[in-house]
Amino acid sequence: MSEQRAAAYSALWLLNPQVANISTRGSAESVVCAAVMAALYAIQRRQIVLGSMLFGLAVHLKIYPIIYALPLLVVLDRSAPEARSIAPPAQPKASSSGNNKIKSGSRLKGWVNAHRVCFFIVSASVFFLLSTAMYCMYGQEFVHETYLYHVARKDHRHNYSMWFLPIYLTFRSPASVAMGLLSFLPQAVVVAVLGFAYGQDLYFAAFAQTFAFVAYNKVCTAQYFMWYMCFLPVIWPYNSQRLVTKGLVLLGVWFGTQALYLQQAYRLEFLGENTFAPLWLAGLVIFAANNWVLQQIIASQRVVPLFGSSSHVSSQPLVKKSQ
Repeated sequence: MSEQRAAAYSALWLLNPQVANISTRGSAESVVCAAVMAALYAIQRRQIVLGSMLFGLAVHLKIYPIIYALPLLVVLDRSAPEARSIAPPAQPKASSSGNNKIKSGSRLKGWVNAHRVCFFIVSASVFFLLSTAMYCMYGQEFVHETYLYHVARKDHRHNYSMWFLPIYLTFRSPASVAMGLLSFLPQAVVVAVLGFAYGQDLYFAAFAQTFAFVAYNKVCTAQYFMWYMCFLPVIWPYNSQRLVTKGLVLLGVWFGTQALYLQQAYRLEFLGENTFAPLWLAGLVIFAANNWVLQQIIASQRVVPLFGSSSHVSSQPLVKKSQ
């Protein structure tokens, strides 16, 4: 890739006005994004221990990167450099009655390798060490504000999420618990499926997971968009859609639906008009648009395994297209 093209893709993050706006108003999302990207890059460079430590740090800073554990475990399979199974291969017996059990056991043992065990132990250790240090400094308040708050969080203020109005209407009702579970299940399923299906292409899996996580979340604000924007410079070179044609169409749909929502939010907040119903409908439109945008990106994406069959990292885009 030429330096000019690389600079153009980098501008998707570095010169992004939304990133600049959010980063300069007191939000630390860019720090979390930097930790996530550093962790994935270290894994790409075969520095498994360093990548695991950075991943533990990222999850400590913000809990959402835990969703990347699935594609990280997927990519650290036997095609990863120097990945060795830590369990001896099962010896099949002559009798056919136990073949199915033997095969299942072999697959399970084969899934456990040195890199996966190292990743789990190191990242979990860093996370718990940092959390323990913060607990010693701030006590139960740290645990509540950092973790427990998000488990039981109910935000009745309007936001981009399609769940805001149902949560608002059931805020003091026992049905709010069921509403929280209802909003979590589809999010968890979609995020898990994307992480497993595209796990070999680590950066794209993380992007798709994050995009879906934000779109399906019960609370969605503009700062959450940064969580997946940081992946654009590294995934778009492998996308067959031209940056200044179809890419602008996707951007227009993404921004246009937000503008529709913000127009109703302005009437509610500044003019005092009752626009809860159209505001919720705008949230549904945003949800549908985000699903369409993600589907379009997935359909045109060239999935490139992080580690090729020869145990070398893929580093060159497979798609050549003009700007």
